[in-house]
Amino acid sequence: MSHAPSEGRLSYLWCERERGRERVKELRIVIADDTTMLRRLIERALSELEGCNVVGTAEDGVEALRLVRELRPHLLVLDISMPRMNGIEVLEEIRRADSEVVIVMLTADEALRQRCLQAGANFFLEKSQMAELKAICITTLLAR
Repeated sequence: MSHAPSEGRLSYLWCERERGRERVKELRIVIADDTTMLRRLIERALSELEGCNVVGTAEDGVEALRLVRELRPHLLVLDISMPRMNGIEVLEEIRRADSEVVIVMLTADEALRQRCLQAGANFFLEKSQMAELKAICITTLLAR
């Protein structure tokens, strides 16, 4: 069985065998950032990758935590500076209950990066590092 790539999406063939059939892997992603334009930019960039499915977006920390609990994503892109509950508080709360979700923190602040790693972040990036974010998604998808 061959799969034609969706128009406008980058095509990668990530398949696993399941009783003689090919099945494309899926990576469920939640994006949390209080800047609407950046949320949309990240969503568009990740949606271009075959197998990556943005299942939810949040504009504050409380909403991010709710979406992670309800949607059980494989990967969370999490800004640090957000209203109602900051990204580090969200990270700490998630890690109390879930060590499986891959968490990518968005920050340029060196001091906060160390705190994020100690709290259980898997990666940290600056908001301008879209290529690196895509690489993290691809690696996470392939590892599933």
